[in-house]
Amino acid sequence: MKVLCSNSKLHEGMQLVGNVVTTSTTKPILQAVKLETVNNMLEISGTDLEVGMKCLVETEKVMKPGSVVLPGDRIIGLFREWTEGKVQLEVQGNSCRISGEGCDFKLLGYAPDEFPTIPSFTEKGHFEIDSGKIGEMVRKTVFACASERLRHTMTGVLMEVKGDVIKMVATDGRRMAYIKEKVVNKDKISRNSIIPAKGVQQLPKIAAHSSEPMKIRLEDTHMVVKTEKITLYSQLIEGQYPNYEEAIPKEDGEKLEVDTEILSGAVRRAAFLTTEERHVIRFKLRKGKVIVSAETPDIGNAEIEISVDYSGTEMEVGLNPDFLLDGLKAVGKGPVRFMFKDPNTAATMRAGKEYLYVLMPIRLAEA
Repeated sequence: MKVLCSNSKLHEGMQLVGNVVTTSTTKPILQAVKLETVNNMLEISGTDLEVGMKCLVETEKVMKPGSVVLPGDRIIGLFREWTEGKVQLEVQGNSCRISGEGCDFKLLGYAPDEFPTIPSFTEKGHFEIDSGKIGEMVRKTVFACASERLRHTMTGVLMEVKGDVIKMVATDGRRMAYIKEKVVNKDKISRNSIIPAKGVQQLPKIAAHSSEPMKIRLEDTHMVVKTEKITLYSQLIEGQYPNYEEAIPKEDGEKLEVDTEILSGAVRRAAFLTTEERHVIRFKLRKGKVIVSAETPDIGNAEIEISVDYSGTEMEVGLNPDFLLDGLKAVGKGPVRFMFKDPNTAATMRAGKEYLYVLMPIRLAEA
């Protein structure tokens, strides 16, 4: 293989594929990236067997087709620091000579036939969604996944597709994020799939490099995603996802609306007076205002008052400030609507018509 490429395009492709390459394995081939000519382009691939990605990069010229597998951390790091505009890659056996103006490197690699095969995308049986919308859906849900392996199904995001609607849900048992959007579903796909957090986290990254709708195909054991120049593969998590609909309180509580940025600032300030052992803030609902407070022995107390249009029942609810800030950060700007039924029932936060965030309260008598 002998190829001339733009360094900026190579660097961009390497960074994307580098997101799925693992460093926590004893198998060197899974720490590597594969470079292969495809027509007049260079395909960069990486996988940890659970998640894989193939990215097509434009070349200046393909002088000789071929392929090579190189250590991921070294080749990605090299192009991160490469300053020359053009770079030439020339394969010699299982090694690759990398050269540019005033630079010459030789990097030892592995046999290309040792590299795992990453499944390709097939058109039949897929649905399409706006790339920007899928990126937003992931950003507003994936943070709520469980990190404990004991709750295996909760370490992923539930993706439900039926008719022209896609729903995404994530929960760790203490909070839940839910969002839905429209899709183009010509093949009438109807699927419920649990996607590992690592796999779903790649969707916004590849969406940022796409101006066309994203194509998604869900199989029994895996998902394959396609954009103009990127293919993403992810295994699915086996098991039964919790019945998330049971976790959504009925619309019969006290409601208030508040600006996201104003509330975020108040919660952050109050959280400074909490500790790991006493990590709770109090939401005091009063006529025309909500008071965000925190009190920790030997540290102090804080109260931040926010004017709101509220005339319901006065109550005091305990919430985890980190969980609340996660939801507010996902929304970003604009108003959010809260509903509180009582201090011991889950609170809900809504933004727009399609986003819902559910928070389990902390019993103040135990805080």
